[in-house]
Amino acid sequence: MKKHRPQKVAIILGALGAFGISGCGEGISSVPAHAGGAKEVAIKVVPGSSAPAPAGGYEAVARAMGFARYMPATTHAYMGVFDGKGFVDEIRKSALLRMAEDQLGGNLIPENPDFDLNIEENPQLQMVAALLGEEIFVGVGKGAPGQIANMVAFNESYSRQSIKMAMKTLEAALGDGGEGFDGGVNDLVPLLSGLLGDPKGGIGVIEKAQMPPLTFGFKVSDEDARGQLYEIAAQGIGAILEGIGPDGEGFAEAVNVEREGSKFTGIKIKGEELVASIPPDMKEGMAQFMDAATVERLMKMLESKNLVVAVGVHESYLVAFMGSSADDLQIAASPAESLLSRPEAAFMNSYTGKRLVSLVTMSKELQDSSKGASIFGGLAAGLKEGLAATDAFGDSQDLEVLLGLVTEQERAILDLHTHTPGGSVTFLEEGLKIEIFGGASLPSLKLNTPRGYAGLGEQEDVLLFANWVNDSGYKDKVLDYIETLGETAYLAIKQASIMDLPEGVVPLDMAEAAGILGMFDEQILPHFLELWTGVRGDLVAGLGDERAVIVDLEGSLPTVPGLPQLLADKGKAPRIAVMAPARDEERLQSSWQNTEKALNGILKIVGDMTGENIPKQRPMSSEKNDLKTWFFPLPFQTDDFVLNVSADKNNVFASTSKSYVQSLSEALDKEKAEPGKKGAYLHL
Repeated sequence: MKKHRPQKVAIILGALGAFGISGCGEGISSVPAHAGGAKEVAIKVVPGSSAPAPAGGYEAVARAMGFARYMPATTHAYMGVFDGKGFVDEIRKSALLRMAEDQLGGNLIPENPDFDLNIEENPQLQMVAALLGEEIFVGVGKGAPGQIANMVAFNESYSRQSIKMAMKTLEAALGDGGEGFDGGVNDLVPLLSGLLGDPKGGIGVIEKAQMPPLTFGFKVSDEDARGQLYEIAAQGIGAILEGIGPDGEGFAEAVNVEREGSKFTGIKIKGEELVASIPPDMKEGMAQFMDAATVERLMKMLESKNLVVAVGVHESYLVAFMGSSADDLQIAASPAESLLSRPEAAFMNSYTGKRLVSLVTMSKELQDSSKGASIFGGLAAGLKEGLAATDAFGDSQDLEVLLGLVTEQERAILDLHTHTPGGSVTFLEEGLKIEIFGGASLPSLKLNTPRGYAGLGEQEDVLLFANWVNDSGYKDKVLDYIETLGETAYLAIKQASIMDLPEGVVPLDMAEAAGILGMFDEQILPHFLELWTGVRGDLVAGLGDERAVIVDLEGSLPTVPGLPQLLADKGKAPRIAVMAPARDEERLQSSWQNTEKALNGILKIVGDMTGENIPKQRPMSSEKNDLKTWFFPLPFQTDDFVLNVSADKNNVFASTSKSYVQSLSEALDKEKAEPGKKGAYLHL
């Protein structure tokens, strides 16, 4: 037997490691079709439910859902994309592209339906079209939730340990004047030791890692094309086996299995034999980063990892598989034993007669497996632990308290998010429609509160309308969290500014930074806090929970010099408005007073620093009935093109068009919240 080259073994080990650690409201009404047969896009969000098996059995669902009927019931996530060519054709008819055509002179989409690719004359493109034109699918099976949880735990551990390592390096630099701060290989030892020894995400997590079964493929109805594609894939696997050596030289072997009458061929990389073939000098090299016991434990972990890759043809599908065992390659014997029987797939029963574009399912277990992930929590925890372990950075107790608060507040917000079996379906029906079922909860929204702005979305010529009701409790938690992040960042910068850091440790002159920070404390901070009080306190309290965003294309263009007269007369600009209910007029007035005072104070400081006299800024205003509008004058503005803030007795608006706000205010006088108009709503 010929000797293995260390590089080849390292490549296989890297592949095994990478695969082992990874794992893998209400309906929306149709938008009127644009002239010329253009289509609309609509989105619908529906609460999740676990429906029983369809009354007529699974036959109709199985026919409509493609390869999903062959995926085993152990599938935790699945995505299928159907009729790619037909979907592209429909998108090219959409209102957005047609509008772009109108504005850009009709040259956006080539007349050639193949976009000048000449598919009929190019065999390689024909092969690609055969793969992508009918159906594409991918699914991940049993064990996936555990592997996602492993990956999350490892990532959290890496966040903690990397920041702790950086602090140890900085501590060493402070102790010897920077002599030990070289950024070399030796600096990785604390990180690797910390990672491997971390009880929350160390070597124990790596030991549990396995490649979950991943099945993907394509529908290719043409038998000849399907056969050619299979041969290409099978030959590629054979070449890999041959490249490793005759019969895999002991750590790889051919795989041939049969599932539900279909044959699959592939390759298996055997961890135990692979580890046995590792040259001794490679193991000795690992000892530079970890102790002998850890090296041995890692070797045993790799021995337990296998990787199987296989391809085959089932019915009219070209199927590929990747996993840790060929036993995990499964084809459902019947639709009743397939993915279609899972609770997250129950919604499919209602779409058997639709022209599907895509479908997605995801189990509750898979969604729950990511709940341990944080945003800044891992970094904050590592920084707090690093500060607690040393006195090199001075008195850091206040900073440690804030870092702990960041972790606690973030976790309190993330724990509000729950999951149910979920899925989504996209289909063509008088345009493109997307409907979403179950999945992640939306604690930031009140989905059972009637929406007072719902009727605005039914106006003619609306391009985009979004409407939702915020949950005030969730919003307060998020604002508290943002406030704590700001305090923490400020205190960390202030702490660093008084430290005698060696040159090159940070990309700033800390003496200069300390001077800037002192000026900020004395002059700018009071105004900044005043501004934050106006926004965080008064503005939030003065506005109601509902929000709406509405856009149409009925605005006129500003009269900019050089604009062609025809475009100035007939060109259309988008009019955008954002609105919220006015809940407390006194708090809104207080918010503006604080904000205006703070901004003028900051402008004065800027003027003093630059030597420029910046006069106090005062907005212009206008009134119509109960609606008052404020704006700063700009060149070439018109009533239909001016940035403004407006308020009537019930609502507050921010918009690009004063005339648009006037029409919306008049429309809202006649609007009342309808009990059936609940949830979060978007149409485009």
